[in-house]
Amino acid sequence: MDYRQLSNLLIKVSGIVIVVFAVTAIPGHINSFLHQGQDTLAKFAMWVIFPLIAPVIIGLLMWSFPGTITNRVFDKSIESSESNRAAEEIERIAVTILGLILLFFALSDLAFNFTYVYFTNKENAGVITSFRISPEDWGHIVGTIVEIAFALTILLKSKGVILLIKRLRA
Repeated sequence: MDYRQLSNLLIKVSGIVIVVFAVTAIPGHINSFLHQGQDTLAKFAMWVIFPLIAPVIIGLLMWSFPGTITNRVFDKSIESSESNRAAEEIERIAVTILGLILLFFALSDLAFNFTYVYFTNKENAGVITSFRISPEDWGHIVGTIVEIAFALTILLKSKGVILLIKRLRA
């Protein structure tokens, strides 16, 4: 099995993992939505369906087209005999996939947290005139924003992350 076949396999498995995590998040999103007492289809689509559909679509695309992703990430000039370079490229694609996974779950968490804040504020609008969020909710929001920043850093700077890991190992 050469590095391209291995990377295709890793991409397919990652796609499945993304879909599975998105599907397992559905009950939590629906429960949160129903707990708020909202029943319109438009709000259900906006706060439940849309945040969950993106990871499912991306996961299915990763499963269906792993070769396209591999060709875009790998250096086409690598030959099979260059095992060290191939290992570095495989490590790079693994870190990139990790970044994708973190990004999609962070976006899902962000959508959930802002939804919760929106409905809590709306529910309390008659009682509380100022915008209040509990410390726990602020923590969730800030944590999710940090998670998004970390995921984007990994996605955009995967070569730099690999070099940093190599320096730390040495």
